[in-house]
Amino acid sequence: MIIFCPHVKINTIKVMKIILNILTHGDEKIGLRVVKEINKLKISKKSLIVQIANKKAFEVHKRFIDQDLNRSFPGKKTGNYEERLAYKLSPVIKSADLVIDIHSTTSGLKDALIVTKLDAKTLKYVNSVQSRYVLIMTVTKDNALMSQAKVGIAFEYGKDNSPIVVSKTALGIKRLLVQAGLLHLSLPKNNKLAPTEYFEVTAVVPKPKGYSLIKGIKNYQLIKKGDAYASRGNERITAKESFYPILFGEKNYKDYFGFKGKKIKL
Repeated sequence: MIIFCPHVKINTIKVMKIILNILTHGDEKIGLRVVKEINKLKISKKSLIVQIANKKAFEVHKRFIDQDLNRSFPGKKTGNYEERLAYKLSPVIKSADLVIDIHSTTSGLKDALIVTKLDAKTLKYVNSVQSRYVLIMTVTKDNALMSQAKVGIAFEYGKDNSPIVVSKTALGIKRLLVQAGLLHLSLPKNNKLAPTEYFEVTAVVPKPKGYSLIKGIKNYQLIKKGDAYASRGNERITAKESFYPILFGEKNYKDYFGFKGKKIKL
C-alpha cells in the first residue's frame, strides 16, 4: 500500500540543460566538426542538446537567407525568415542554463570568447576556458542569439577549415562542461598562455563605399586618435578617438569594417 503525505517534500535533482548551438551562420561549418569531437564524450542528450540554428542557410550554402540571424533576436512572429526563426528559437535558448555558440572568422581574430554580459556566473564559466581574449559585445547585447541566454558564451577561435581551431574550441567546450559538472576529466592547463585580455565592444566602424583597410591594421592593436585606418585612393579615414579594432576585416561585413573596442580590467 502506498501512503501519500502532502506535507512531505520530495527532493528532486534538477538536470542541467546546455545547448551547443552551431550554424548560426550557415557558412560557418566549424560547428559540425566540433560537435563530432564533443559527441565522443557520450554526455546525456537530456543535458547537452545540439542545436542547428539556421539549417536552411546551411543547406543553400549561404550565411543567411534574408538577414543575419545573429542580429535578429528576439525576432518577430510575422517578420522575414531570420526574424521568424529567431522568434522560434528565443524561448528554447531562454530555457537553457548555458548556451554555447560556435563560430568561425576570417578576420584574424584568434582565441576569443564573446559574451553579451559578464555577470558573476558568466565570468565563472569564462575563466574556466582559459581563453586569450574575452569580448563583451555591448553593441549587440540586445539582438544577438546569446542575448536571450541566462549564460551565453560564443567561441570565435579562428578559421573555419583549421583543425587546430577545431581542437582548441573542443577543448574549451570540455572545460565548460567540467565547470558545469557534466564532465569529469582532468584537462591540461595551458601555463604558457598569456593573461586573458578583456575588451568591451561598443560601436561599429562603418565601411564607406570604395574604402579599404590600410595595410597593417590588426585586431587588438590600438588605433590612436588621428591615425588613418582606411583609404580610397588619396583619401583617408582617421580615428576620431583611440580604439582597439575588433573583428576587423575586408570580407566580414558588407557595410562596416568591424567594431570599436576598449580594453578593460576586471
